[in-house]
Amino acid sequence: MKKNWDLTYIFQNKGKWFEEKEILKEKIKIYEDHLKNLTMDTFKEVLEEKIQIDEWIEKIYCYPKRFLDVNNQDKEHQNMFNEALQIYEQIVRLSQFFEKFILKNSKDIQKFIDENPYYTRYLSLYLRKKDYQVKNEELFAFLYHEQITFQDLYRSLSENDLSFGNVTNEEGEEVQLTKKLYQSLLLSPNEEIRKNAYEVYNKAYQKIQNTLAILLNKKYEIEFRQAKAQNFSSILAQKMFLDELPENTIENLINVANQKLEIYKKFSELKKQVLGLSEMHLYDASLPLGTVSKMKIELESAIEYAKASLNILGNDYVRRIDEAFKEGWVDVYPKENKRKMTFSCISYCGVPYASLNYHDNLISARNLVHELGHSIHTSYAKEQGYPYFEYSLFIAEVVAKVNEMLFNEYMLAQDLPKEEKIYLLTNIISSLGNSLFNQMLFTEFEDAIIKEKEKNQTLTADAINQIYLQIFTKYNQESVILDEMVQSSWTKIPHLFMNRSYYLYQYTIGAALAIEIAHKLKNANFQSKYIDFLKIGNTKSIIDSLKMLDIDLTNDEYIKSSYQYLNDQIEKLTRILK
Repeated sequence: MKKNWDLTYIFQNKGKWFEEKEILKEKIKIYEDHLKNLTMDTFKEVLEEKIQIDEWIEKIYCYPKRFLDVNNQDKEHQNMFNEALQIYEQIVRLSQFFEKFILKNSKDIQKFIDENPYYTRYLSLYLRKKDYQVKNEELFAFLYHEQITFQDLYRSLSENDLSFGNVTNEEGEEVQLTKKLYQSLLLSPNEEIRKNAYEVYNKAYQKIQNTLAILLNKKYEIEFRQAKAQNFSSILAQKMFLDELPENTIENLINVANQKLEIYKKFSELKKQVLGLSEMHLYDASLPLGTVSKMKIELESAIEYAKASLNILGNDYVRRIDEAFKEGWVDVYPKENKRKMTFSCISYCGVPYASLNYHDNLISARNLVHELGHSIHTSYAKEQGYPYFEYSLFIAEVVAKVNEMLFNEYMLAQDLPKEEKIYLLTNIISSLGNSLFNQMLFTEFEDAIIKEKEKNQTLTADAINQIYLQIFTKYNQESVILDEMVQSSWTKIPHLFMNRSYYLYQYTIGAALAIEIAHKLKNANFQSKYIDFLKIGNTKSIIDSLKMLDIDLTNDEYIKSSYQYLNDQIEKLTRILK
């Protein structure tokens, strides 16, 4: 079993990387000359050149990047990665020229599509931008670099400049608080330890809230200017256009979440009752309901659980799980300079690489199943060939969450001791509650902030605090005591700063769709439909892809069903606890 990435599937060695990098640079020169004299007569030849170069740069880019993912202090591969970035930026500039030609000659391109149907989806994604062309390219390039600078500032502030005070740990020792220790101390049965850790941690963020408010204002200013530069009326209109979804998608999700708030309150009240708390504070939210604080699941057992729970997807799917650990798809364990977050690479080159930081517990086992969902999805989508393999992040999260749902259902069906079943159900409910409620809280908050920014308002930290407090209070339905630090909790949401706007809603809709799909998979006839769905890649839009699974994304019944599913799990937990 391989527990580290095998990067020889991209290049056998560094020498081969340097050799192919030089070949690519020569190909780009030829491609650039052809672009300068591009006509409809040469269009197909140049289109094929473009696709080949895009595939080639992915290899040149991904090879050093994967080394850096597991060791960010690797100077040699950092230099190689910087070279790859320079070549990539050159290709992006040439692609802009290619896109202009398509938009300028849209009628001829449509005729070309009629004669070459293979390229229908590929070129249609360009043509749909016709009414949203960038009018000032220098401004757009400036805004792009401003965005990168902004993200670098936030990363530096949150990872390097943020310092916490001292706390008392479980052994009664005074130690400096870290983000990792904070998560551990919130599980302490000692209320004073939890409370102290919570206060020290949140005060550190409160101290920088004015700076974070400036950064958040800057982010939305940049995104609004980008949207306007592309002739969109709002940031929301731009983001939904990119996702190929109706603009009212966000509004519908918020409305349904608001109608179901009593469900989340029910879980909070249940926790308070079982834990014997007269009142619930945010520092109590992570406490387990049973005596088992975690389930020990070693890697080998996690792989067997993954295969057993995903067996419903067929023998070929399970075979690919074995393949993942024979061919080095997964970098399993933590390393000193390795990226801390689990992730998967949606890339065509090599094998579908995934990165974990595996610890022998339930969360890591579920993360394994989640990331295998991404990797195996990529392995199926690659059957479409390079032009169409790269599916949307929206669909990616749905697929990974389907795996989580199947894993959860499998684990619940096992003959587990009562305390382990309580822990498992609590964990499932907390995870679903986070997707269906917390992510919608954050989405509603972001939507409110963006609407204020689009009125040309500059929002102070105090103003942002008040907006957050108002929405938080509504979602928590008086089930949690509102201390003074709640209002600035937005400062601890990295997605608000590091991801594009209107990103977090995808976790909610993804969880709801995963519940619907997992339910449908109980029908044997549906399984082949689902595997065909995994093979779609980017040959269809999100809405058309889901139609293959008999799901209408514009009908919110599946959203409402997901909240009912969560309610059923809470009822199940209530019965076990009696």
